[in-house]
Amino acid sequence: MRSLFLMDDQAGLLTVKDKILYVLVGIFLITFYPAHIPSVNVTALVLLSVYCFFVYNSFREKKRLMRRRPEAIAMALFYVLHIVSAFLSKDQEEGFSWAVVRMPLFVFPVSLGLVFIKQALKERILFSYAVITTITVLLCIIYAGYQSISLQDASLLYNDNLTYLIDKQSVYIALLVNLAVFSFGYLISIKSALVSKKGWIYACFFVLLVGNFLMASRMAITTLYGSIILVAVWRAIQKKKGLQLGVIAVSIAAALFLFVNFFPKTVNRFRELAYTSFDYSHKGEESHFNRDEVTPDQWNGANIRLAVWSCGWEVIKQHPVFGVQLGDKVPELMKVYKARHFDFAYDSRRNMHNNYLDIWASFGTVGLLLFLYGFLFEPIRQGIKTRDIFGLFVIAAFMLSFSTETYFDRSMGNMMFSFFIAFIISYREPVRKGY
Repeated sequence: MRSLFLMDDQAGLLTVKDKILYVLVGIFLITFYPAHIPSVNVTALVLLSVYCFFVYNSFREKKRLMRRRPEAIAMALFYVLHIVSAFLSKDQEEGFSWAVVRMPLFVFPVSLGLVFIKQALKERILFSYAVITTITVLLCIIYAGYQSISLQDASLLYNDNLTYLIDKQSVYIALLVNLAVFSFGYLISIKSALVSKKGWIYACFFVLLVGNFLMASRMAITTLYGSIILVAVWRAIQKKKGLQLGVIAVSIAAALFLFVNFFPKTVNRFRELAYTSFDYSHKGEESHFNRDEVTPDQWNGANIRLAVWSCGWEVIKQHPVFGVQLGDKVPELMKVYKARHFDFAYDSRRNMHNNYLDIWASFGTVGLLLFLYGFLFEPIRQGIKTRDIFGLFVIAAFMLSFSTETYFDRSMGNMMFSFFIAFIISYREPVRKGY
């Protein structure tokens, strides 16, 4: 762990500016997880952004990078669209409140997104992120385990109860756990000197896998194990090692078998997928992972989303080209809920549970296309050109998560996505024409 504190031999590969950037990123990541200190994390974000924008490289270098990173320009324009939409909203106060929440979508791309991070610094940032996330998850498991034993309540080990210590929604932390697994996996695949002690790394993997399963996020679990299987198949085919693929398949099956038997409440989250029918006016209770039985008469994570998405699509159809505007997206959605007697969603003011629908409803097709190009399609295109497998997996994880949650309605959702997407373009120089 000496490498975390720049006390290893590899630290000599970093310049003084690199080390300052590493420390600032570390402070941002450390202050991101703890509960009730958002102002400290915002201060860390400001320090990191100011350093990247004014100190780390010259404005001439930024101008050169901007020409070669069109996605950074598109990201900035997407946030400018938020300001314009807030002005055009009937409820301007609401519009600008959303613009403030989403400010990281602008800050990170124009600061971290306009520097070039060399390989040595990239590896160290990924390593520190993965270790910080592992320690956070371990502390959550220990605290939840203590509470569960003290109160004799096994449900305290699951879902949002598991992340009670840090006061964060488990669905977001589960995605961050996946990114930590990807980070360790990437460092091992390139044989980074930072992960030379394999025993510790495998212990971290175990903590992250257990945490991922206990958080009971269907999308995060599916994404993680789907990614592991995909990588295993690809490597087995590439190296023609069928036996290795068989061993990995058996290991994954064994791990899932153990998790399902030791942590059965997580399975309830998947049983909900069998009940997708809904009636807007239905007054039934909401299914929960801690219930002994999942029944058709309950609202659950699957049928709630299907009902909400249908209402969201109705909002989109009102103004498909330019949207209903940022400040009016919630009131317009509430109107549809009320018209359809969807009291369950109206009373709890459910958001659209889909980032793409939310953007489409707010900014129309124009805004959705700008978002898709700047934050997803262009980074993916560049990732394919440069064979950035890690970056592609991270973007894919976010793309999948966006289909079931409105990340941009949460401060931490904006923080985590904008940081990682800016980080991905910061260490990767786009391929020049003709190459």
